[in-house]
Amino acid sequence: MARHANIATQSQASSIWGQTQSQPIENIVWGRLYGKNIKMNSIDLNADEFAAGRGETCNLMLTLDYLPEKILYRISKIHFTLKRENCDISNPVYIEDNSRNGTFINGERIGMNKTRILKNDDVISLCHPTNKAFVFKDLCPNEALGLPKEITSTYYVSRKLGSGACGLVRLVFDIRSCEQFAMKMVKKNLLSESNAISRNKQLNSNDPEKVLNEANIMKSLSHPCVIKMHDIIDKPDSVYMVLEFMKGGDLLNRIITNRNLSEPISKLFFYQMCHAVKYLHDKGISHRDLKPDNVLLESSNEETLLKVSDFGLSKFVQNDSVMKTLCGTPLYVAPEVLQTGGRGAYTKKVDIWSLGVVLFTCLSGTLPFSDDFGTPASEQIKHGRFRFSHPTWKKVSQRATTLIKEMLMVDPKKRPTVDDVLKSSWLKDNEMLRKAKALMQLNTMDIDEEDENFLQPPKKRARR
Repeated sequence: MARHANIATQSQASSIWGQTQSQPIENIVWGRLYGKNIKMNSIDLNADEFAAGRGETCNLMLTLDYLPEKILYRISKIHFTLKRENCDISNPVYIEDNSRNGTFINGERIGMNKTRILKNDDVISLCHPTNKAFVFKDLCPNEALGLPKEITSTYYVSRKLGSGACGLVRLVFDIRSCEQFAMKMVKKNLLSESNAISRNKQLNSNDPEKVLNEANIMKSLSHPCVIKMHDIIDKPDSVYMVLEFMKGGDLLNRIITNRNLSEPISKLFFYQMCHAVKYLHDKGISHRDLKPDNVLLESSNEETLLKVSDFGLSKFVQNDSVMKTLCGTPLYVAPEVLQTGGRGAYTKKVDIWSLGVVLFTCLSGTLPFSDDFGTPASEQIKHGRFRFSHPTWKKVSQRATTLIKEMLMVDPKKRPTVDDVLKSSWLKDNEMLRKAKALMQLNTMDIDEEDENFLQPPKKRARR
């Protein structure tokens, strides 16, 4: 199995928690309010919830000792509430406006009974933007250091979700809507230096309007099995993609956790992937970097919706990342890409090859091509040499192995189109189709009613 980058979710606070295990949670100070135009120095925040207002139940009861009478009479019994779930420093701090006269963050009104995220050095004003009462200090590590202003002014950057050779993925929150996203950061300078000159010519000389147009095309895509791109920021050294957050992790992790996937689950996942690729192909987009890492799952349920991601990265990073020496080995890439050194013009058939490799991996938990097989993987790919030798193949139907053989044809002209794949006999499984329709929430799908009585043939081991 190819080396798998560690993508386990981890809290950036692990070392801090280790040092404070003997302390009660309520003693952990995670933030501080400093008085600005209010008669107080500071107050520590060390509980899940902190309320400020005129009411006696508030953690900070505002009186004439703190504010002049003309402002105090406009303060609500509970004016605003701060929340940090479980005092966990990997969670954002929320501020809820409980007042009729308003709570303002940096001059911007939150709105009664509405919530937004509070960030380090934010100024909290009461009743009017000019009544600047507090400055909030987040005592937790700043994960947004070094990120562009386009990111930090819009998003709260939280814990790491995963990492790989070309960058990492972080959980982010929209400051105003509090919506969760996954932000993928890809460093361009981690790519192969051999392509530096051509990359700079293509990226740095790009008309900004052209880059913006490409981003808008990707943001406009809408399909249940294609990850929704919320935002994309293209910088000279990095690309930042803000994507919908999928809580189920990626397909590679699911395969590794289970060693391999059953044929029914593999079929359900593969069918959804094919629909995603068909949608992209119909829009004139070739993915060019299909692999289990780039397939995200909605939930931890065995039967779940999946979404294909990273389909737009090749527009911003020269060629596809899988071709770069520092960004992984070309284990899922088509022979024609290897034969041209990643500089040729390919057809959409490169995605069909990759789909075949992904299906092979789902069903067996192994790769069809590997340096461990005696010859370089690249040579195996160029000649289309692979075997169904793992014991798990004994339980896989011949229709599945036949489809894999058809997709892994070295000559791209002999490979099926994605429409052909969707019409394959292996996918004529009405139970799977009904589940897929429910997961994808589509009203109409290409389900042939004549196949209601379709029966799988006896399962036997395919030979090559």
